[in-house]
Amino acid sequence: MKRRSPSVALIWMYQGKNAPARLAEIKGFNYPEFEVIDAGKAGEWSRAIRAVSARTELCVFWVDDEKPVGKDFLQQMTQPLVASEELQAVMHFWSGNALSIPKKMLDESPIDDDQAGLQSLLRLLLPVLEVTEKEPRGRIHLAFSSTERLAPMSMEPLGSPS
Repeated sequence: MKRRSPSVALIWMYQGKNAPARLAEIKGFNYPEFEVIDAGKAGEWSRAIRAVSARTELCVFWVDDEKPVGKDFLQQMTQPLVASEELQAVMHFWSGNALSIPKKMLDESPIDDDQAGLQSLLRLLLPVLEVTEKEPRGRIHLAFSSTERLAPMSMEPLGSPS
């Protein structure tokens, strides 16, 4: 019996040159149920979070700098959150550009994006971890992935120049 994939809201902040083309690519992702919510170039995260449907189970925040990603990007971003209980993470952080988290954690902790120039997803969402129920030993499980794990290998330069 195949396990059902959780519903996902992709909260997307695009930093590239052709948003309509990238959005068309995103809508072709191989994932059964997801919505795309544009956070705008200024990263209006709290507004975007308020737009997430009540039936959404997981949220993926993505600062999209046009790195190539596979059609299984959402599956890869959500997999650590739906793994077996002993391996299940409460947050998955991908190389500075994307972060996935259960929506219920966002509901329990307000996001404050009023700080000017706050581009770091990890800095934005670290306060959410404060309200997370911890293991009996006081620990939480976070998953981290490198660019190479989620972006296909390419001879082209990836991302924005440093």
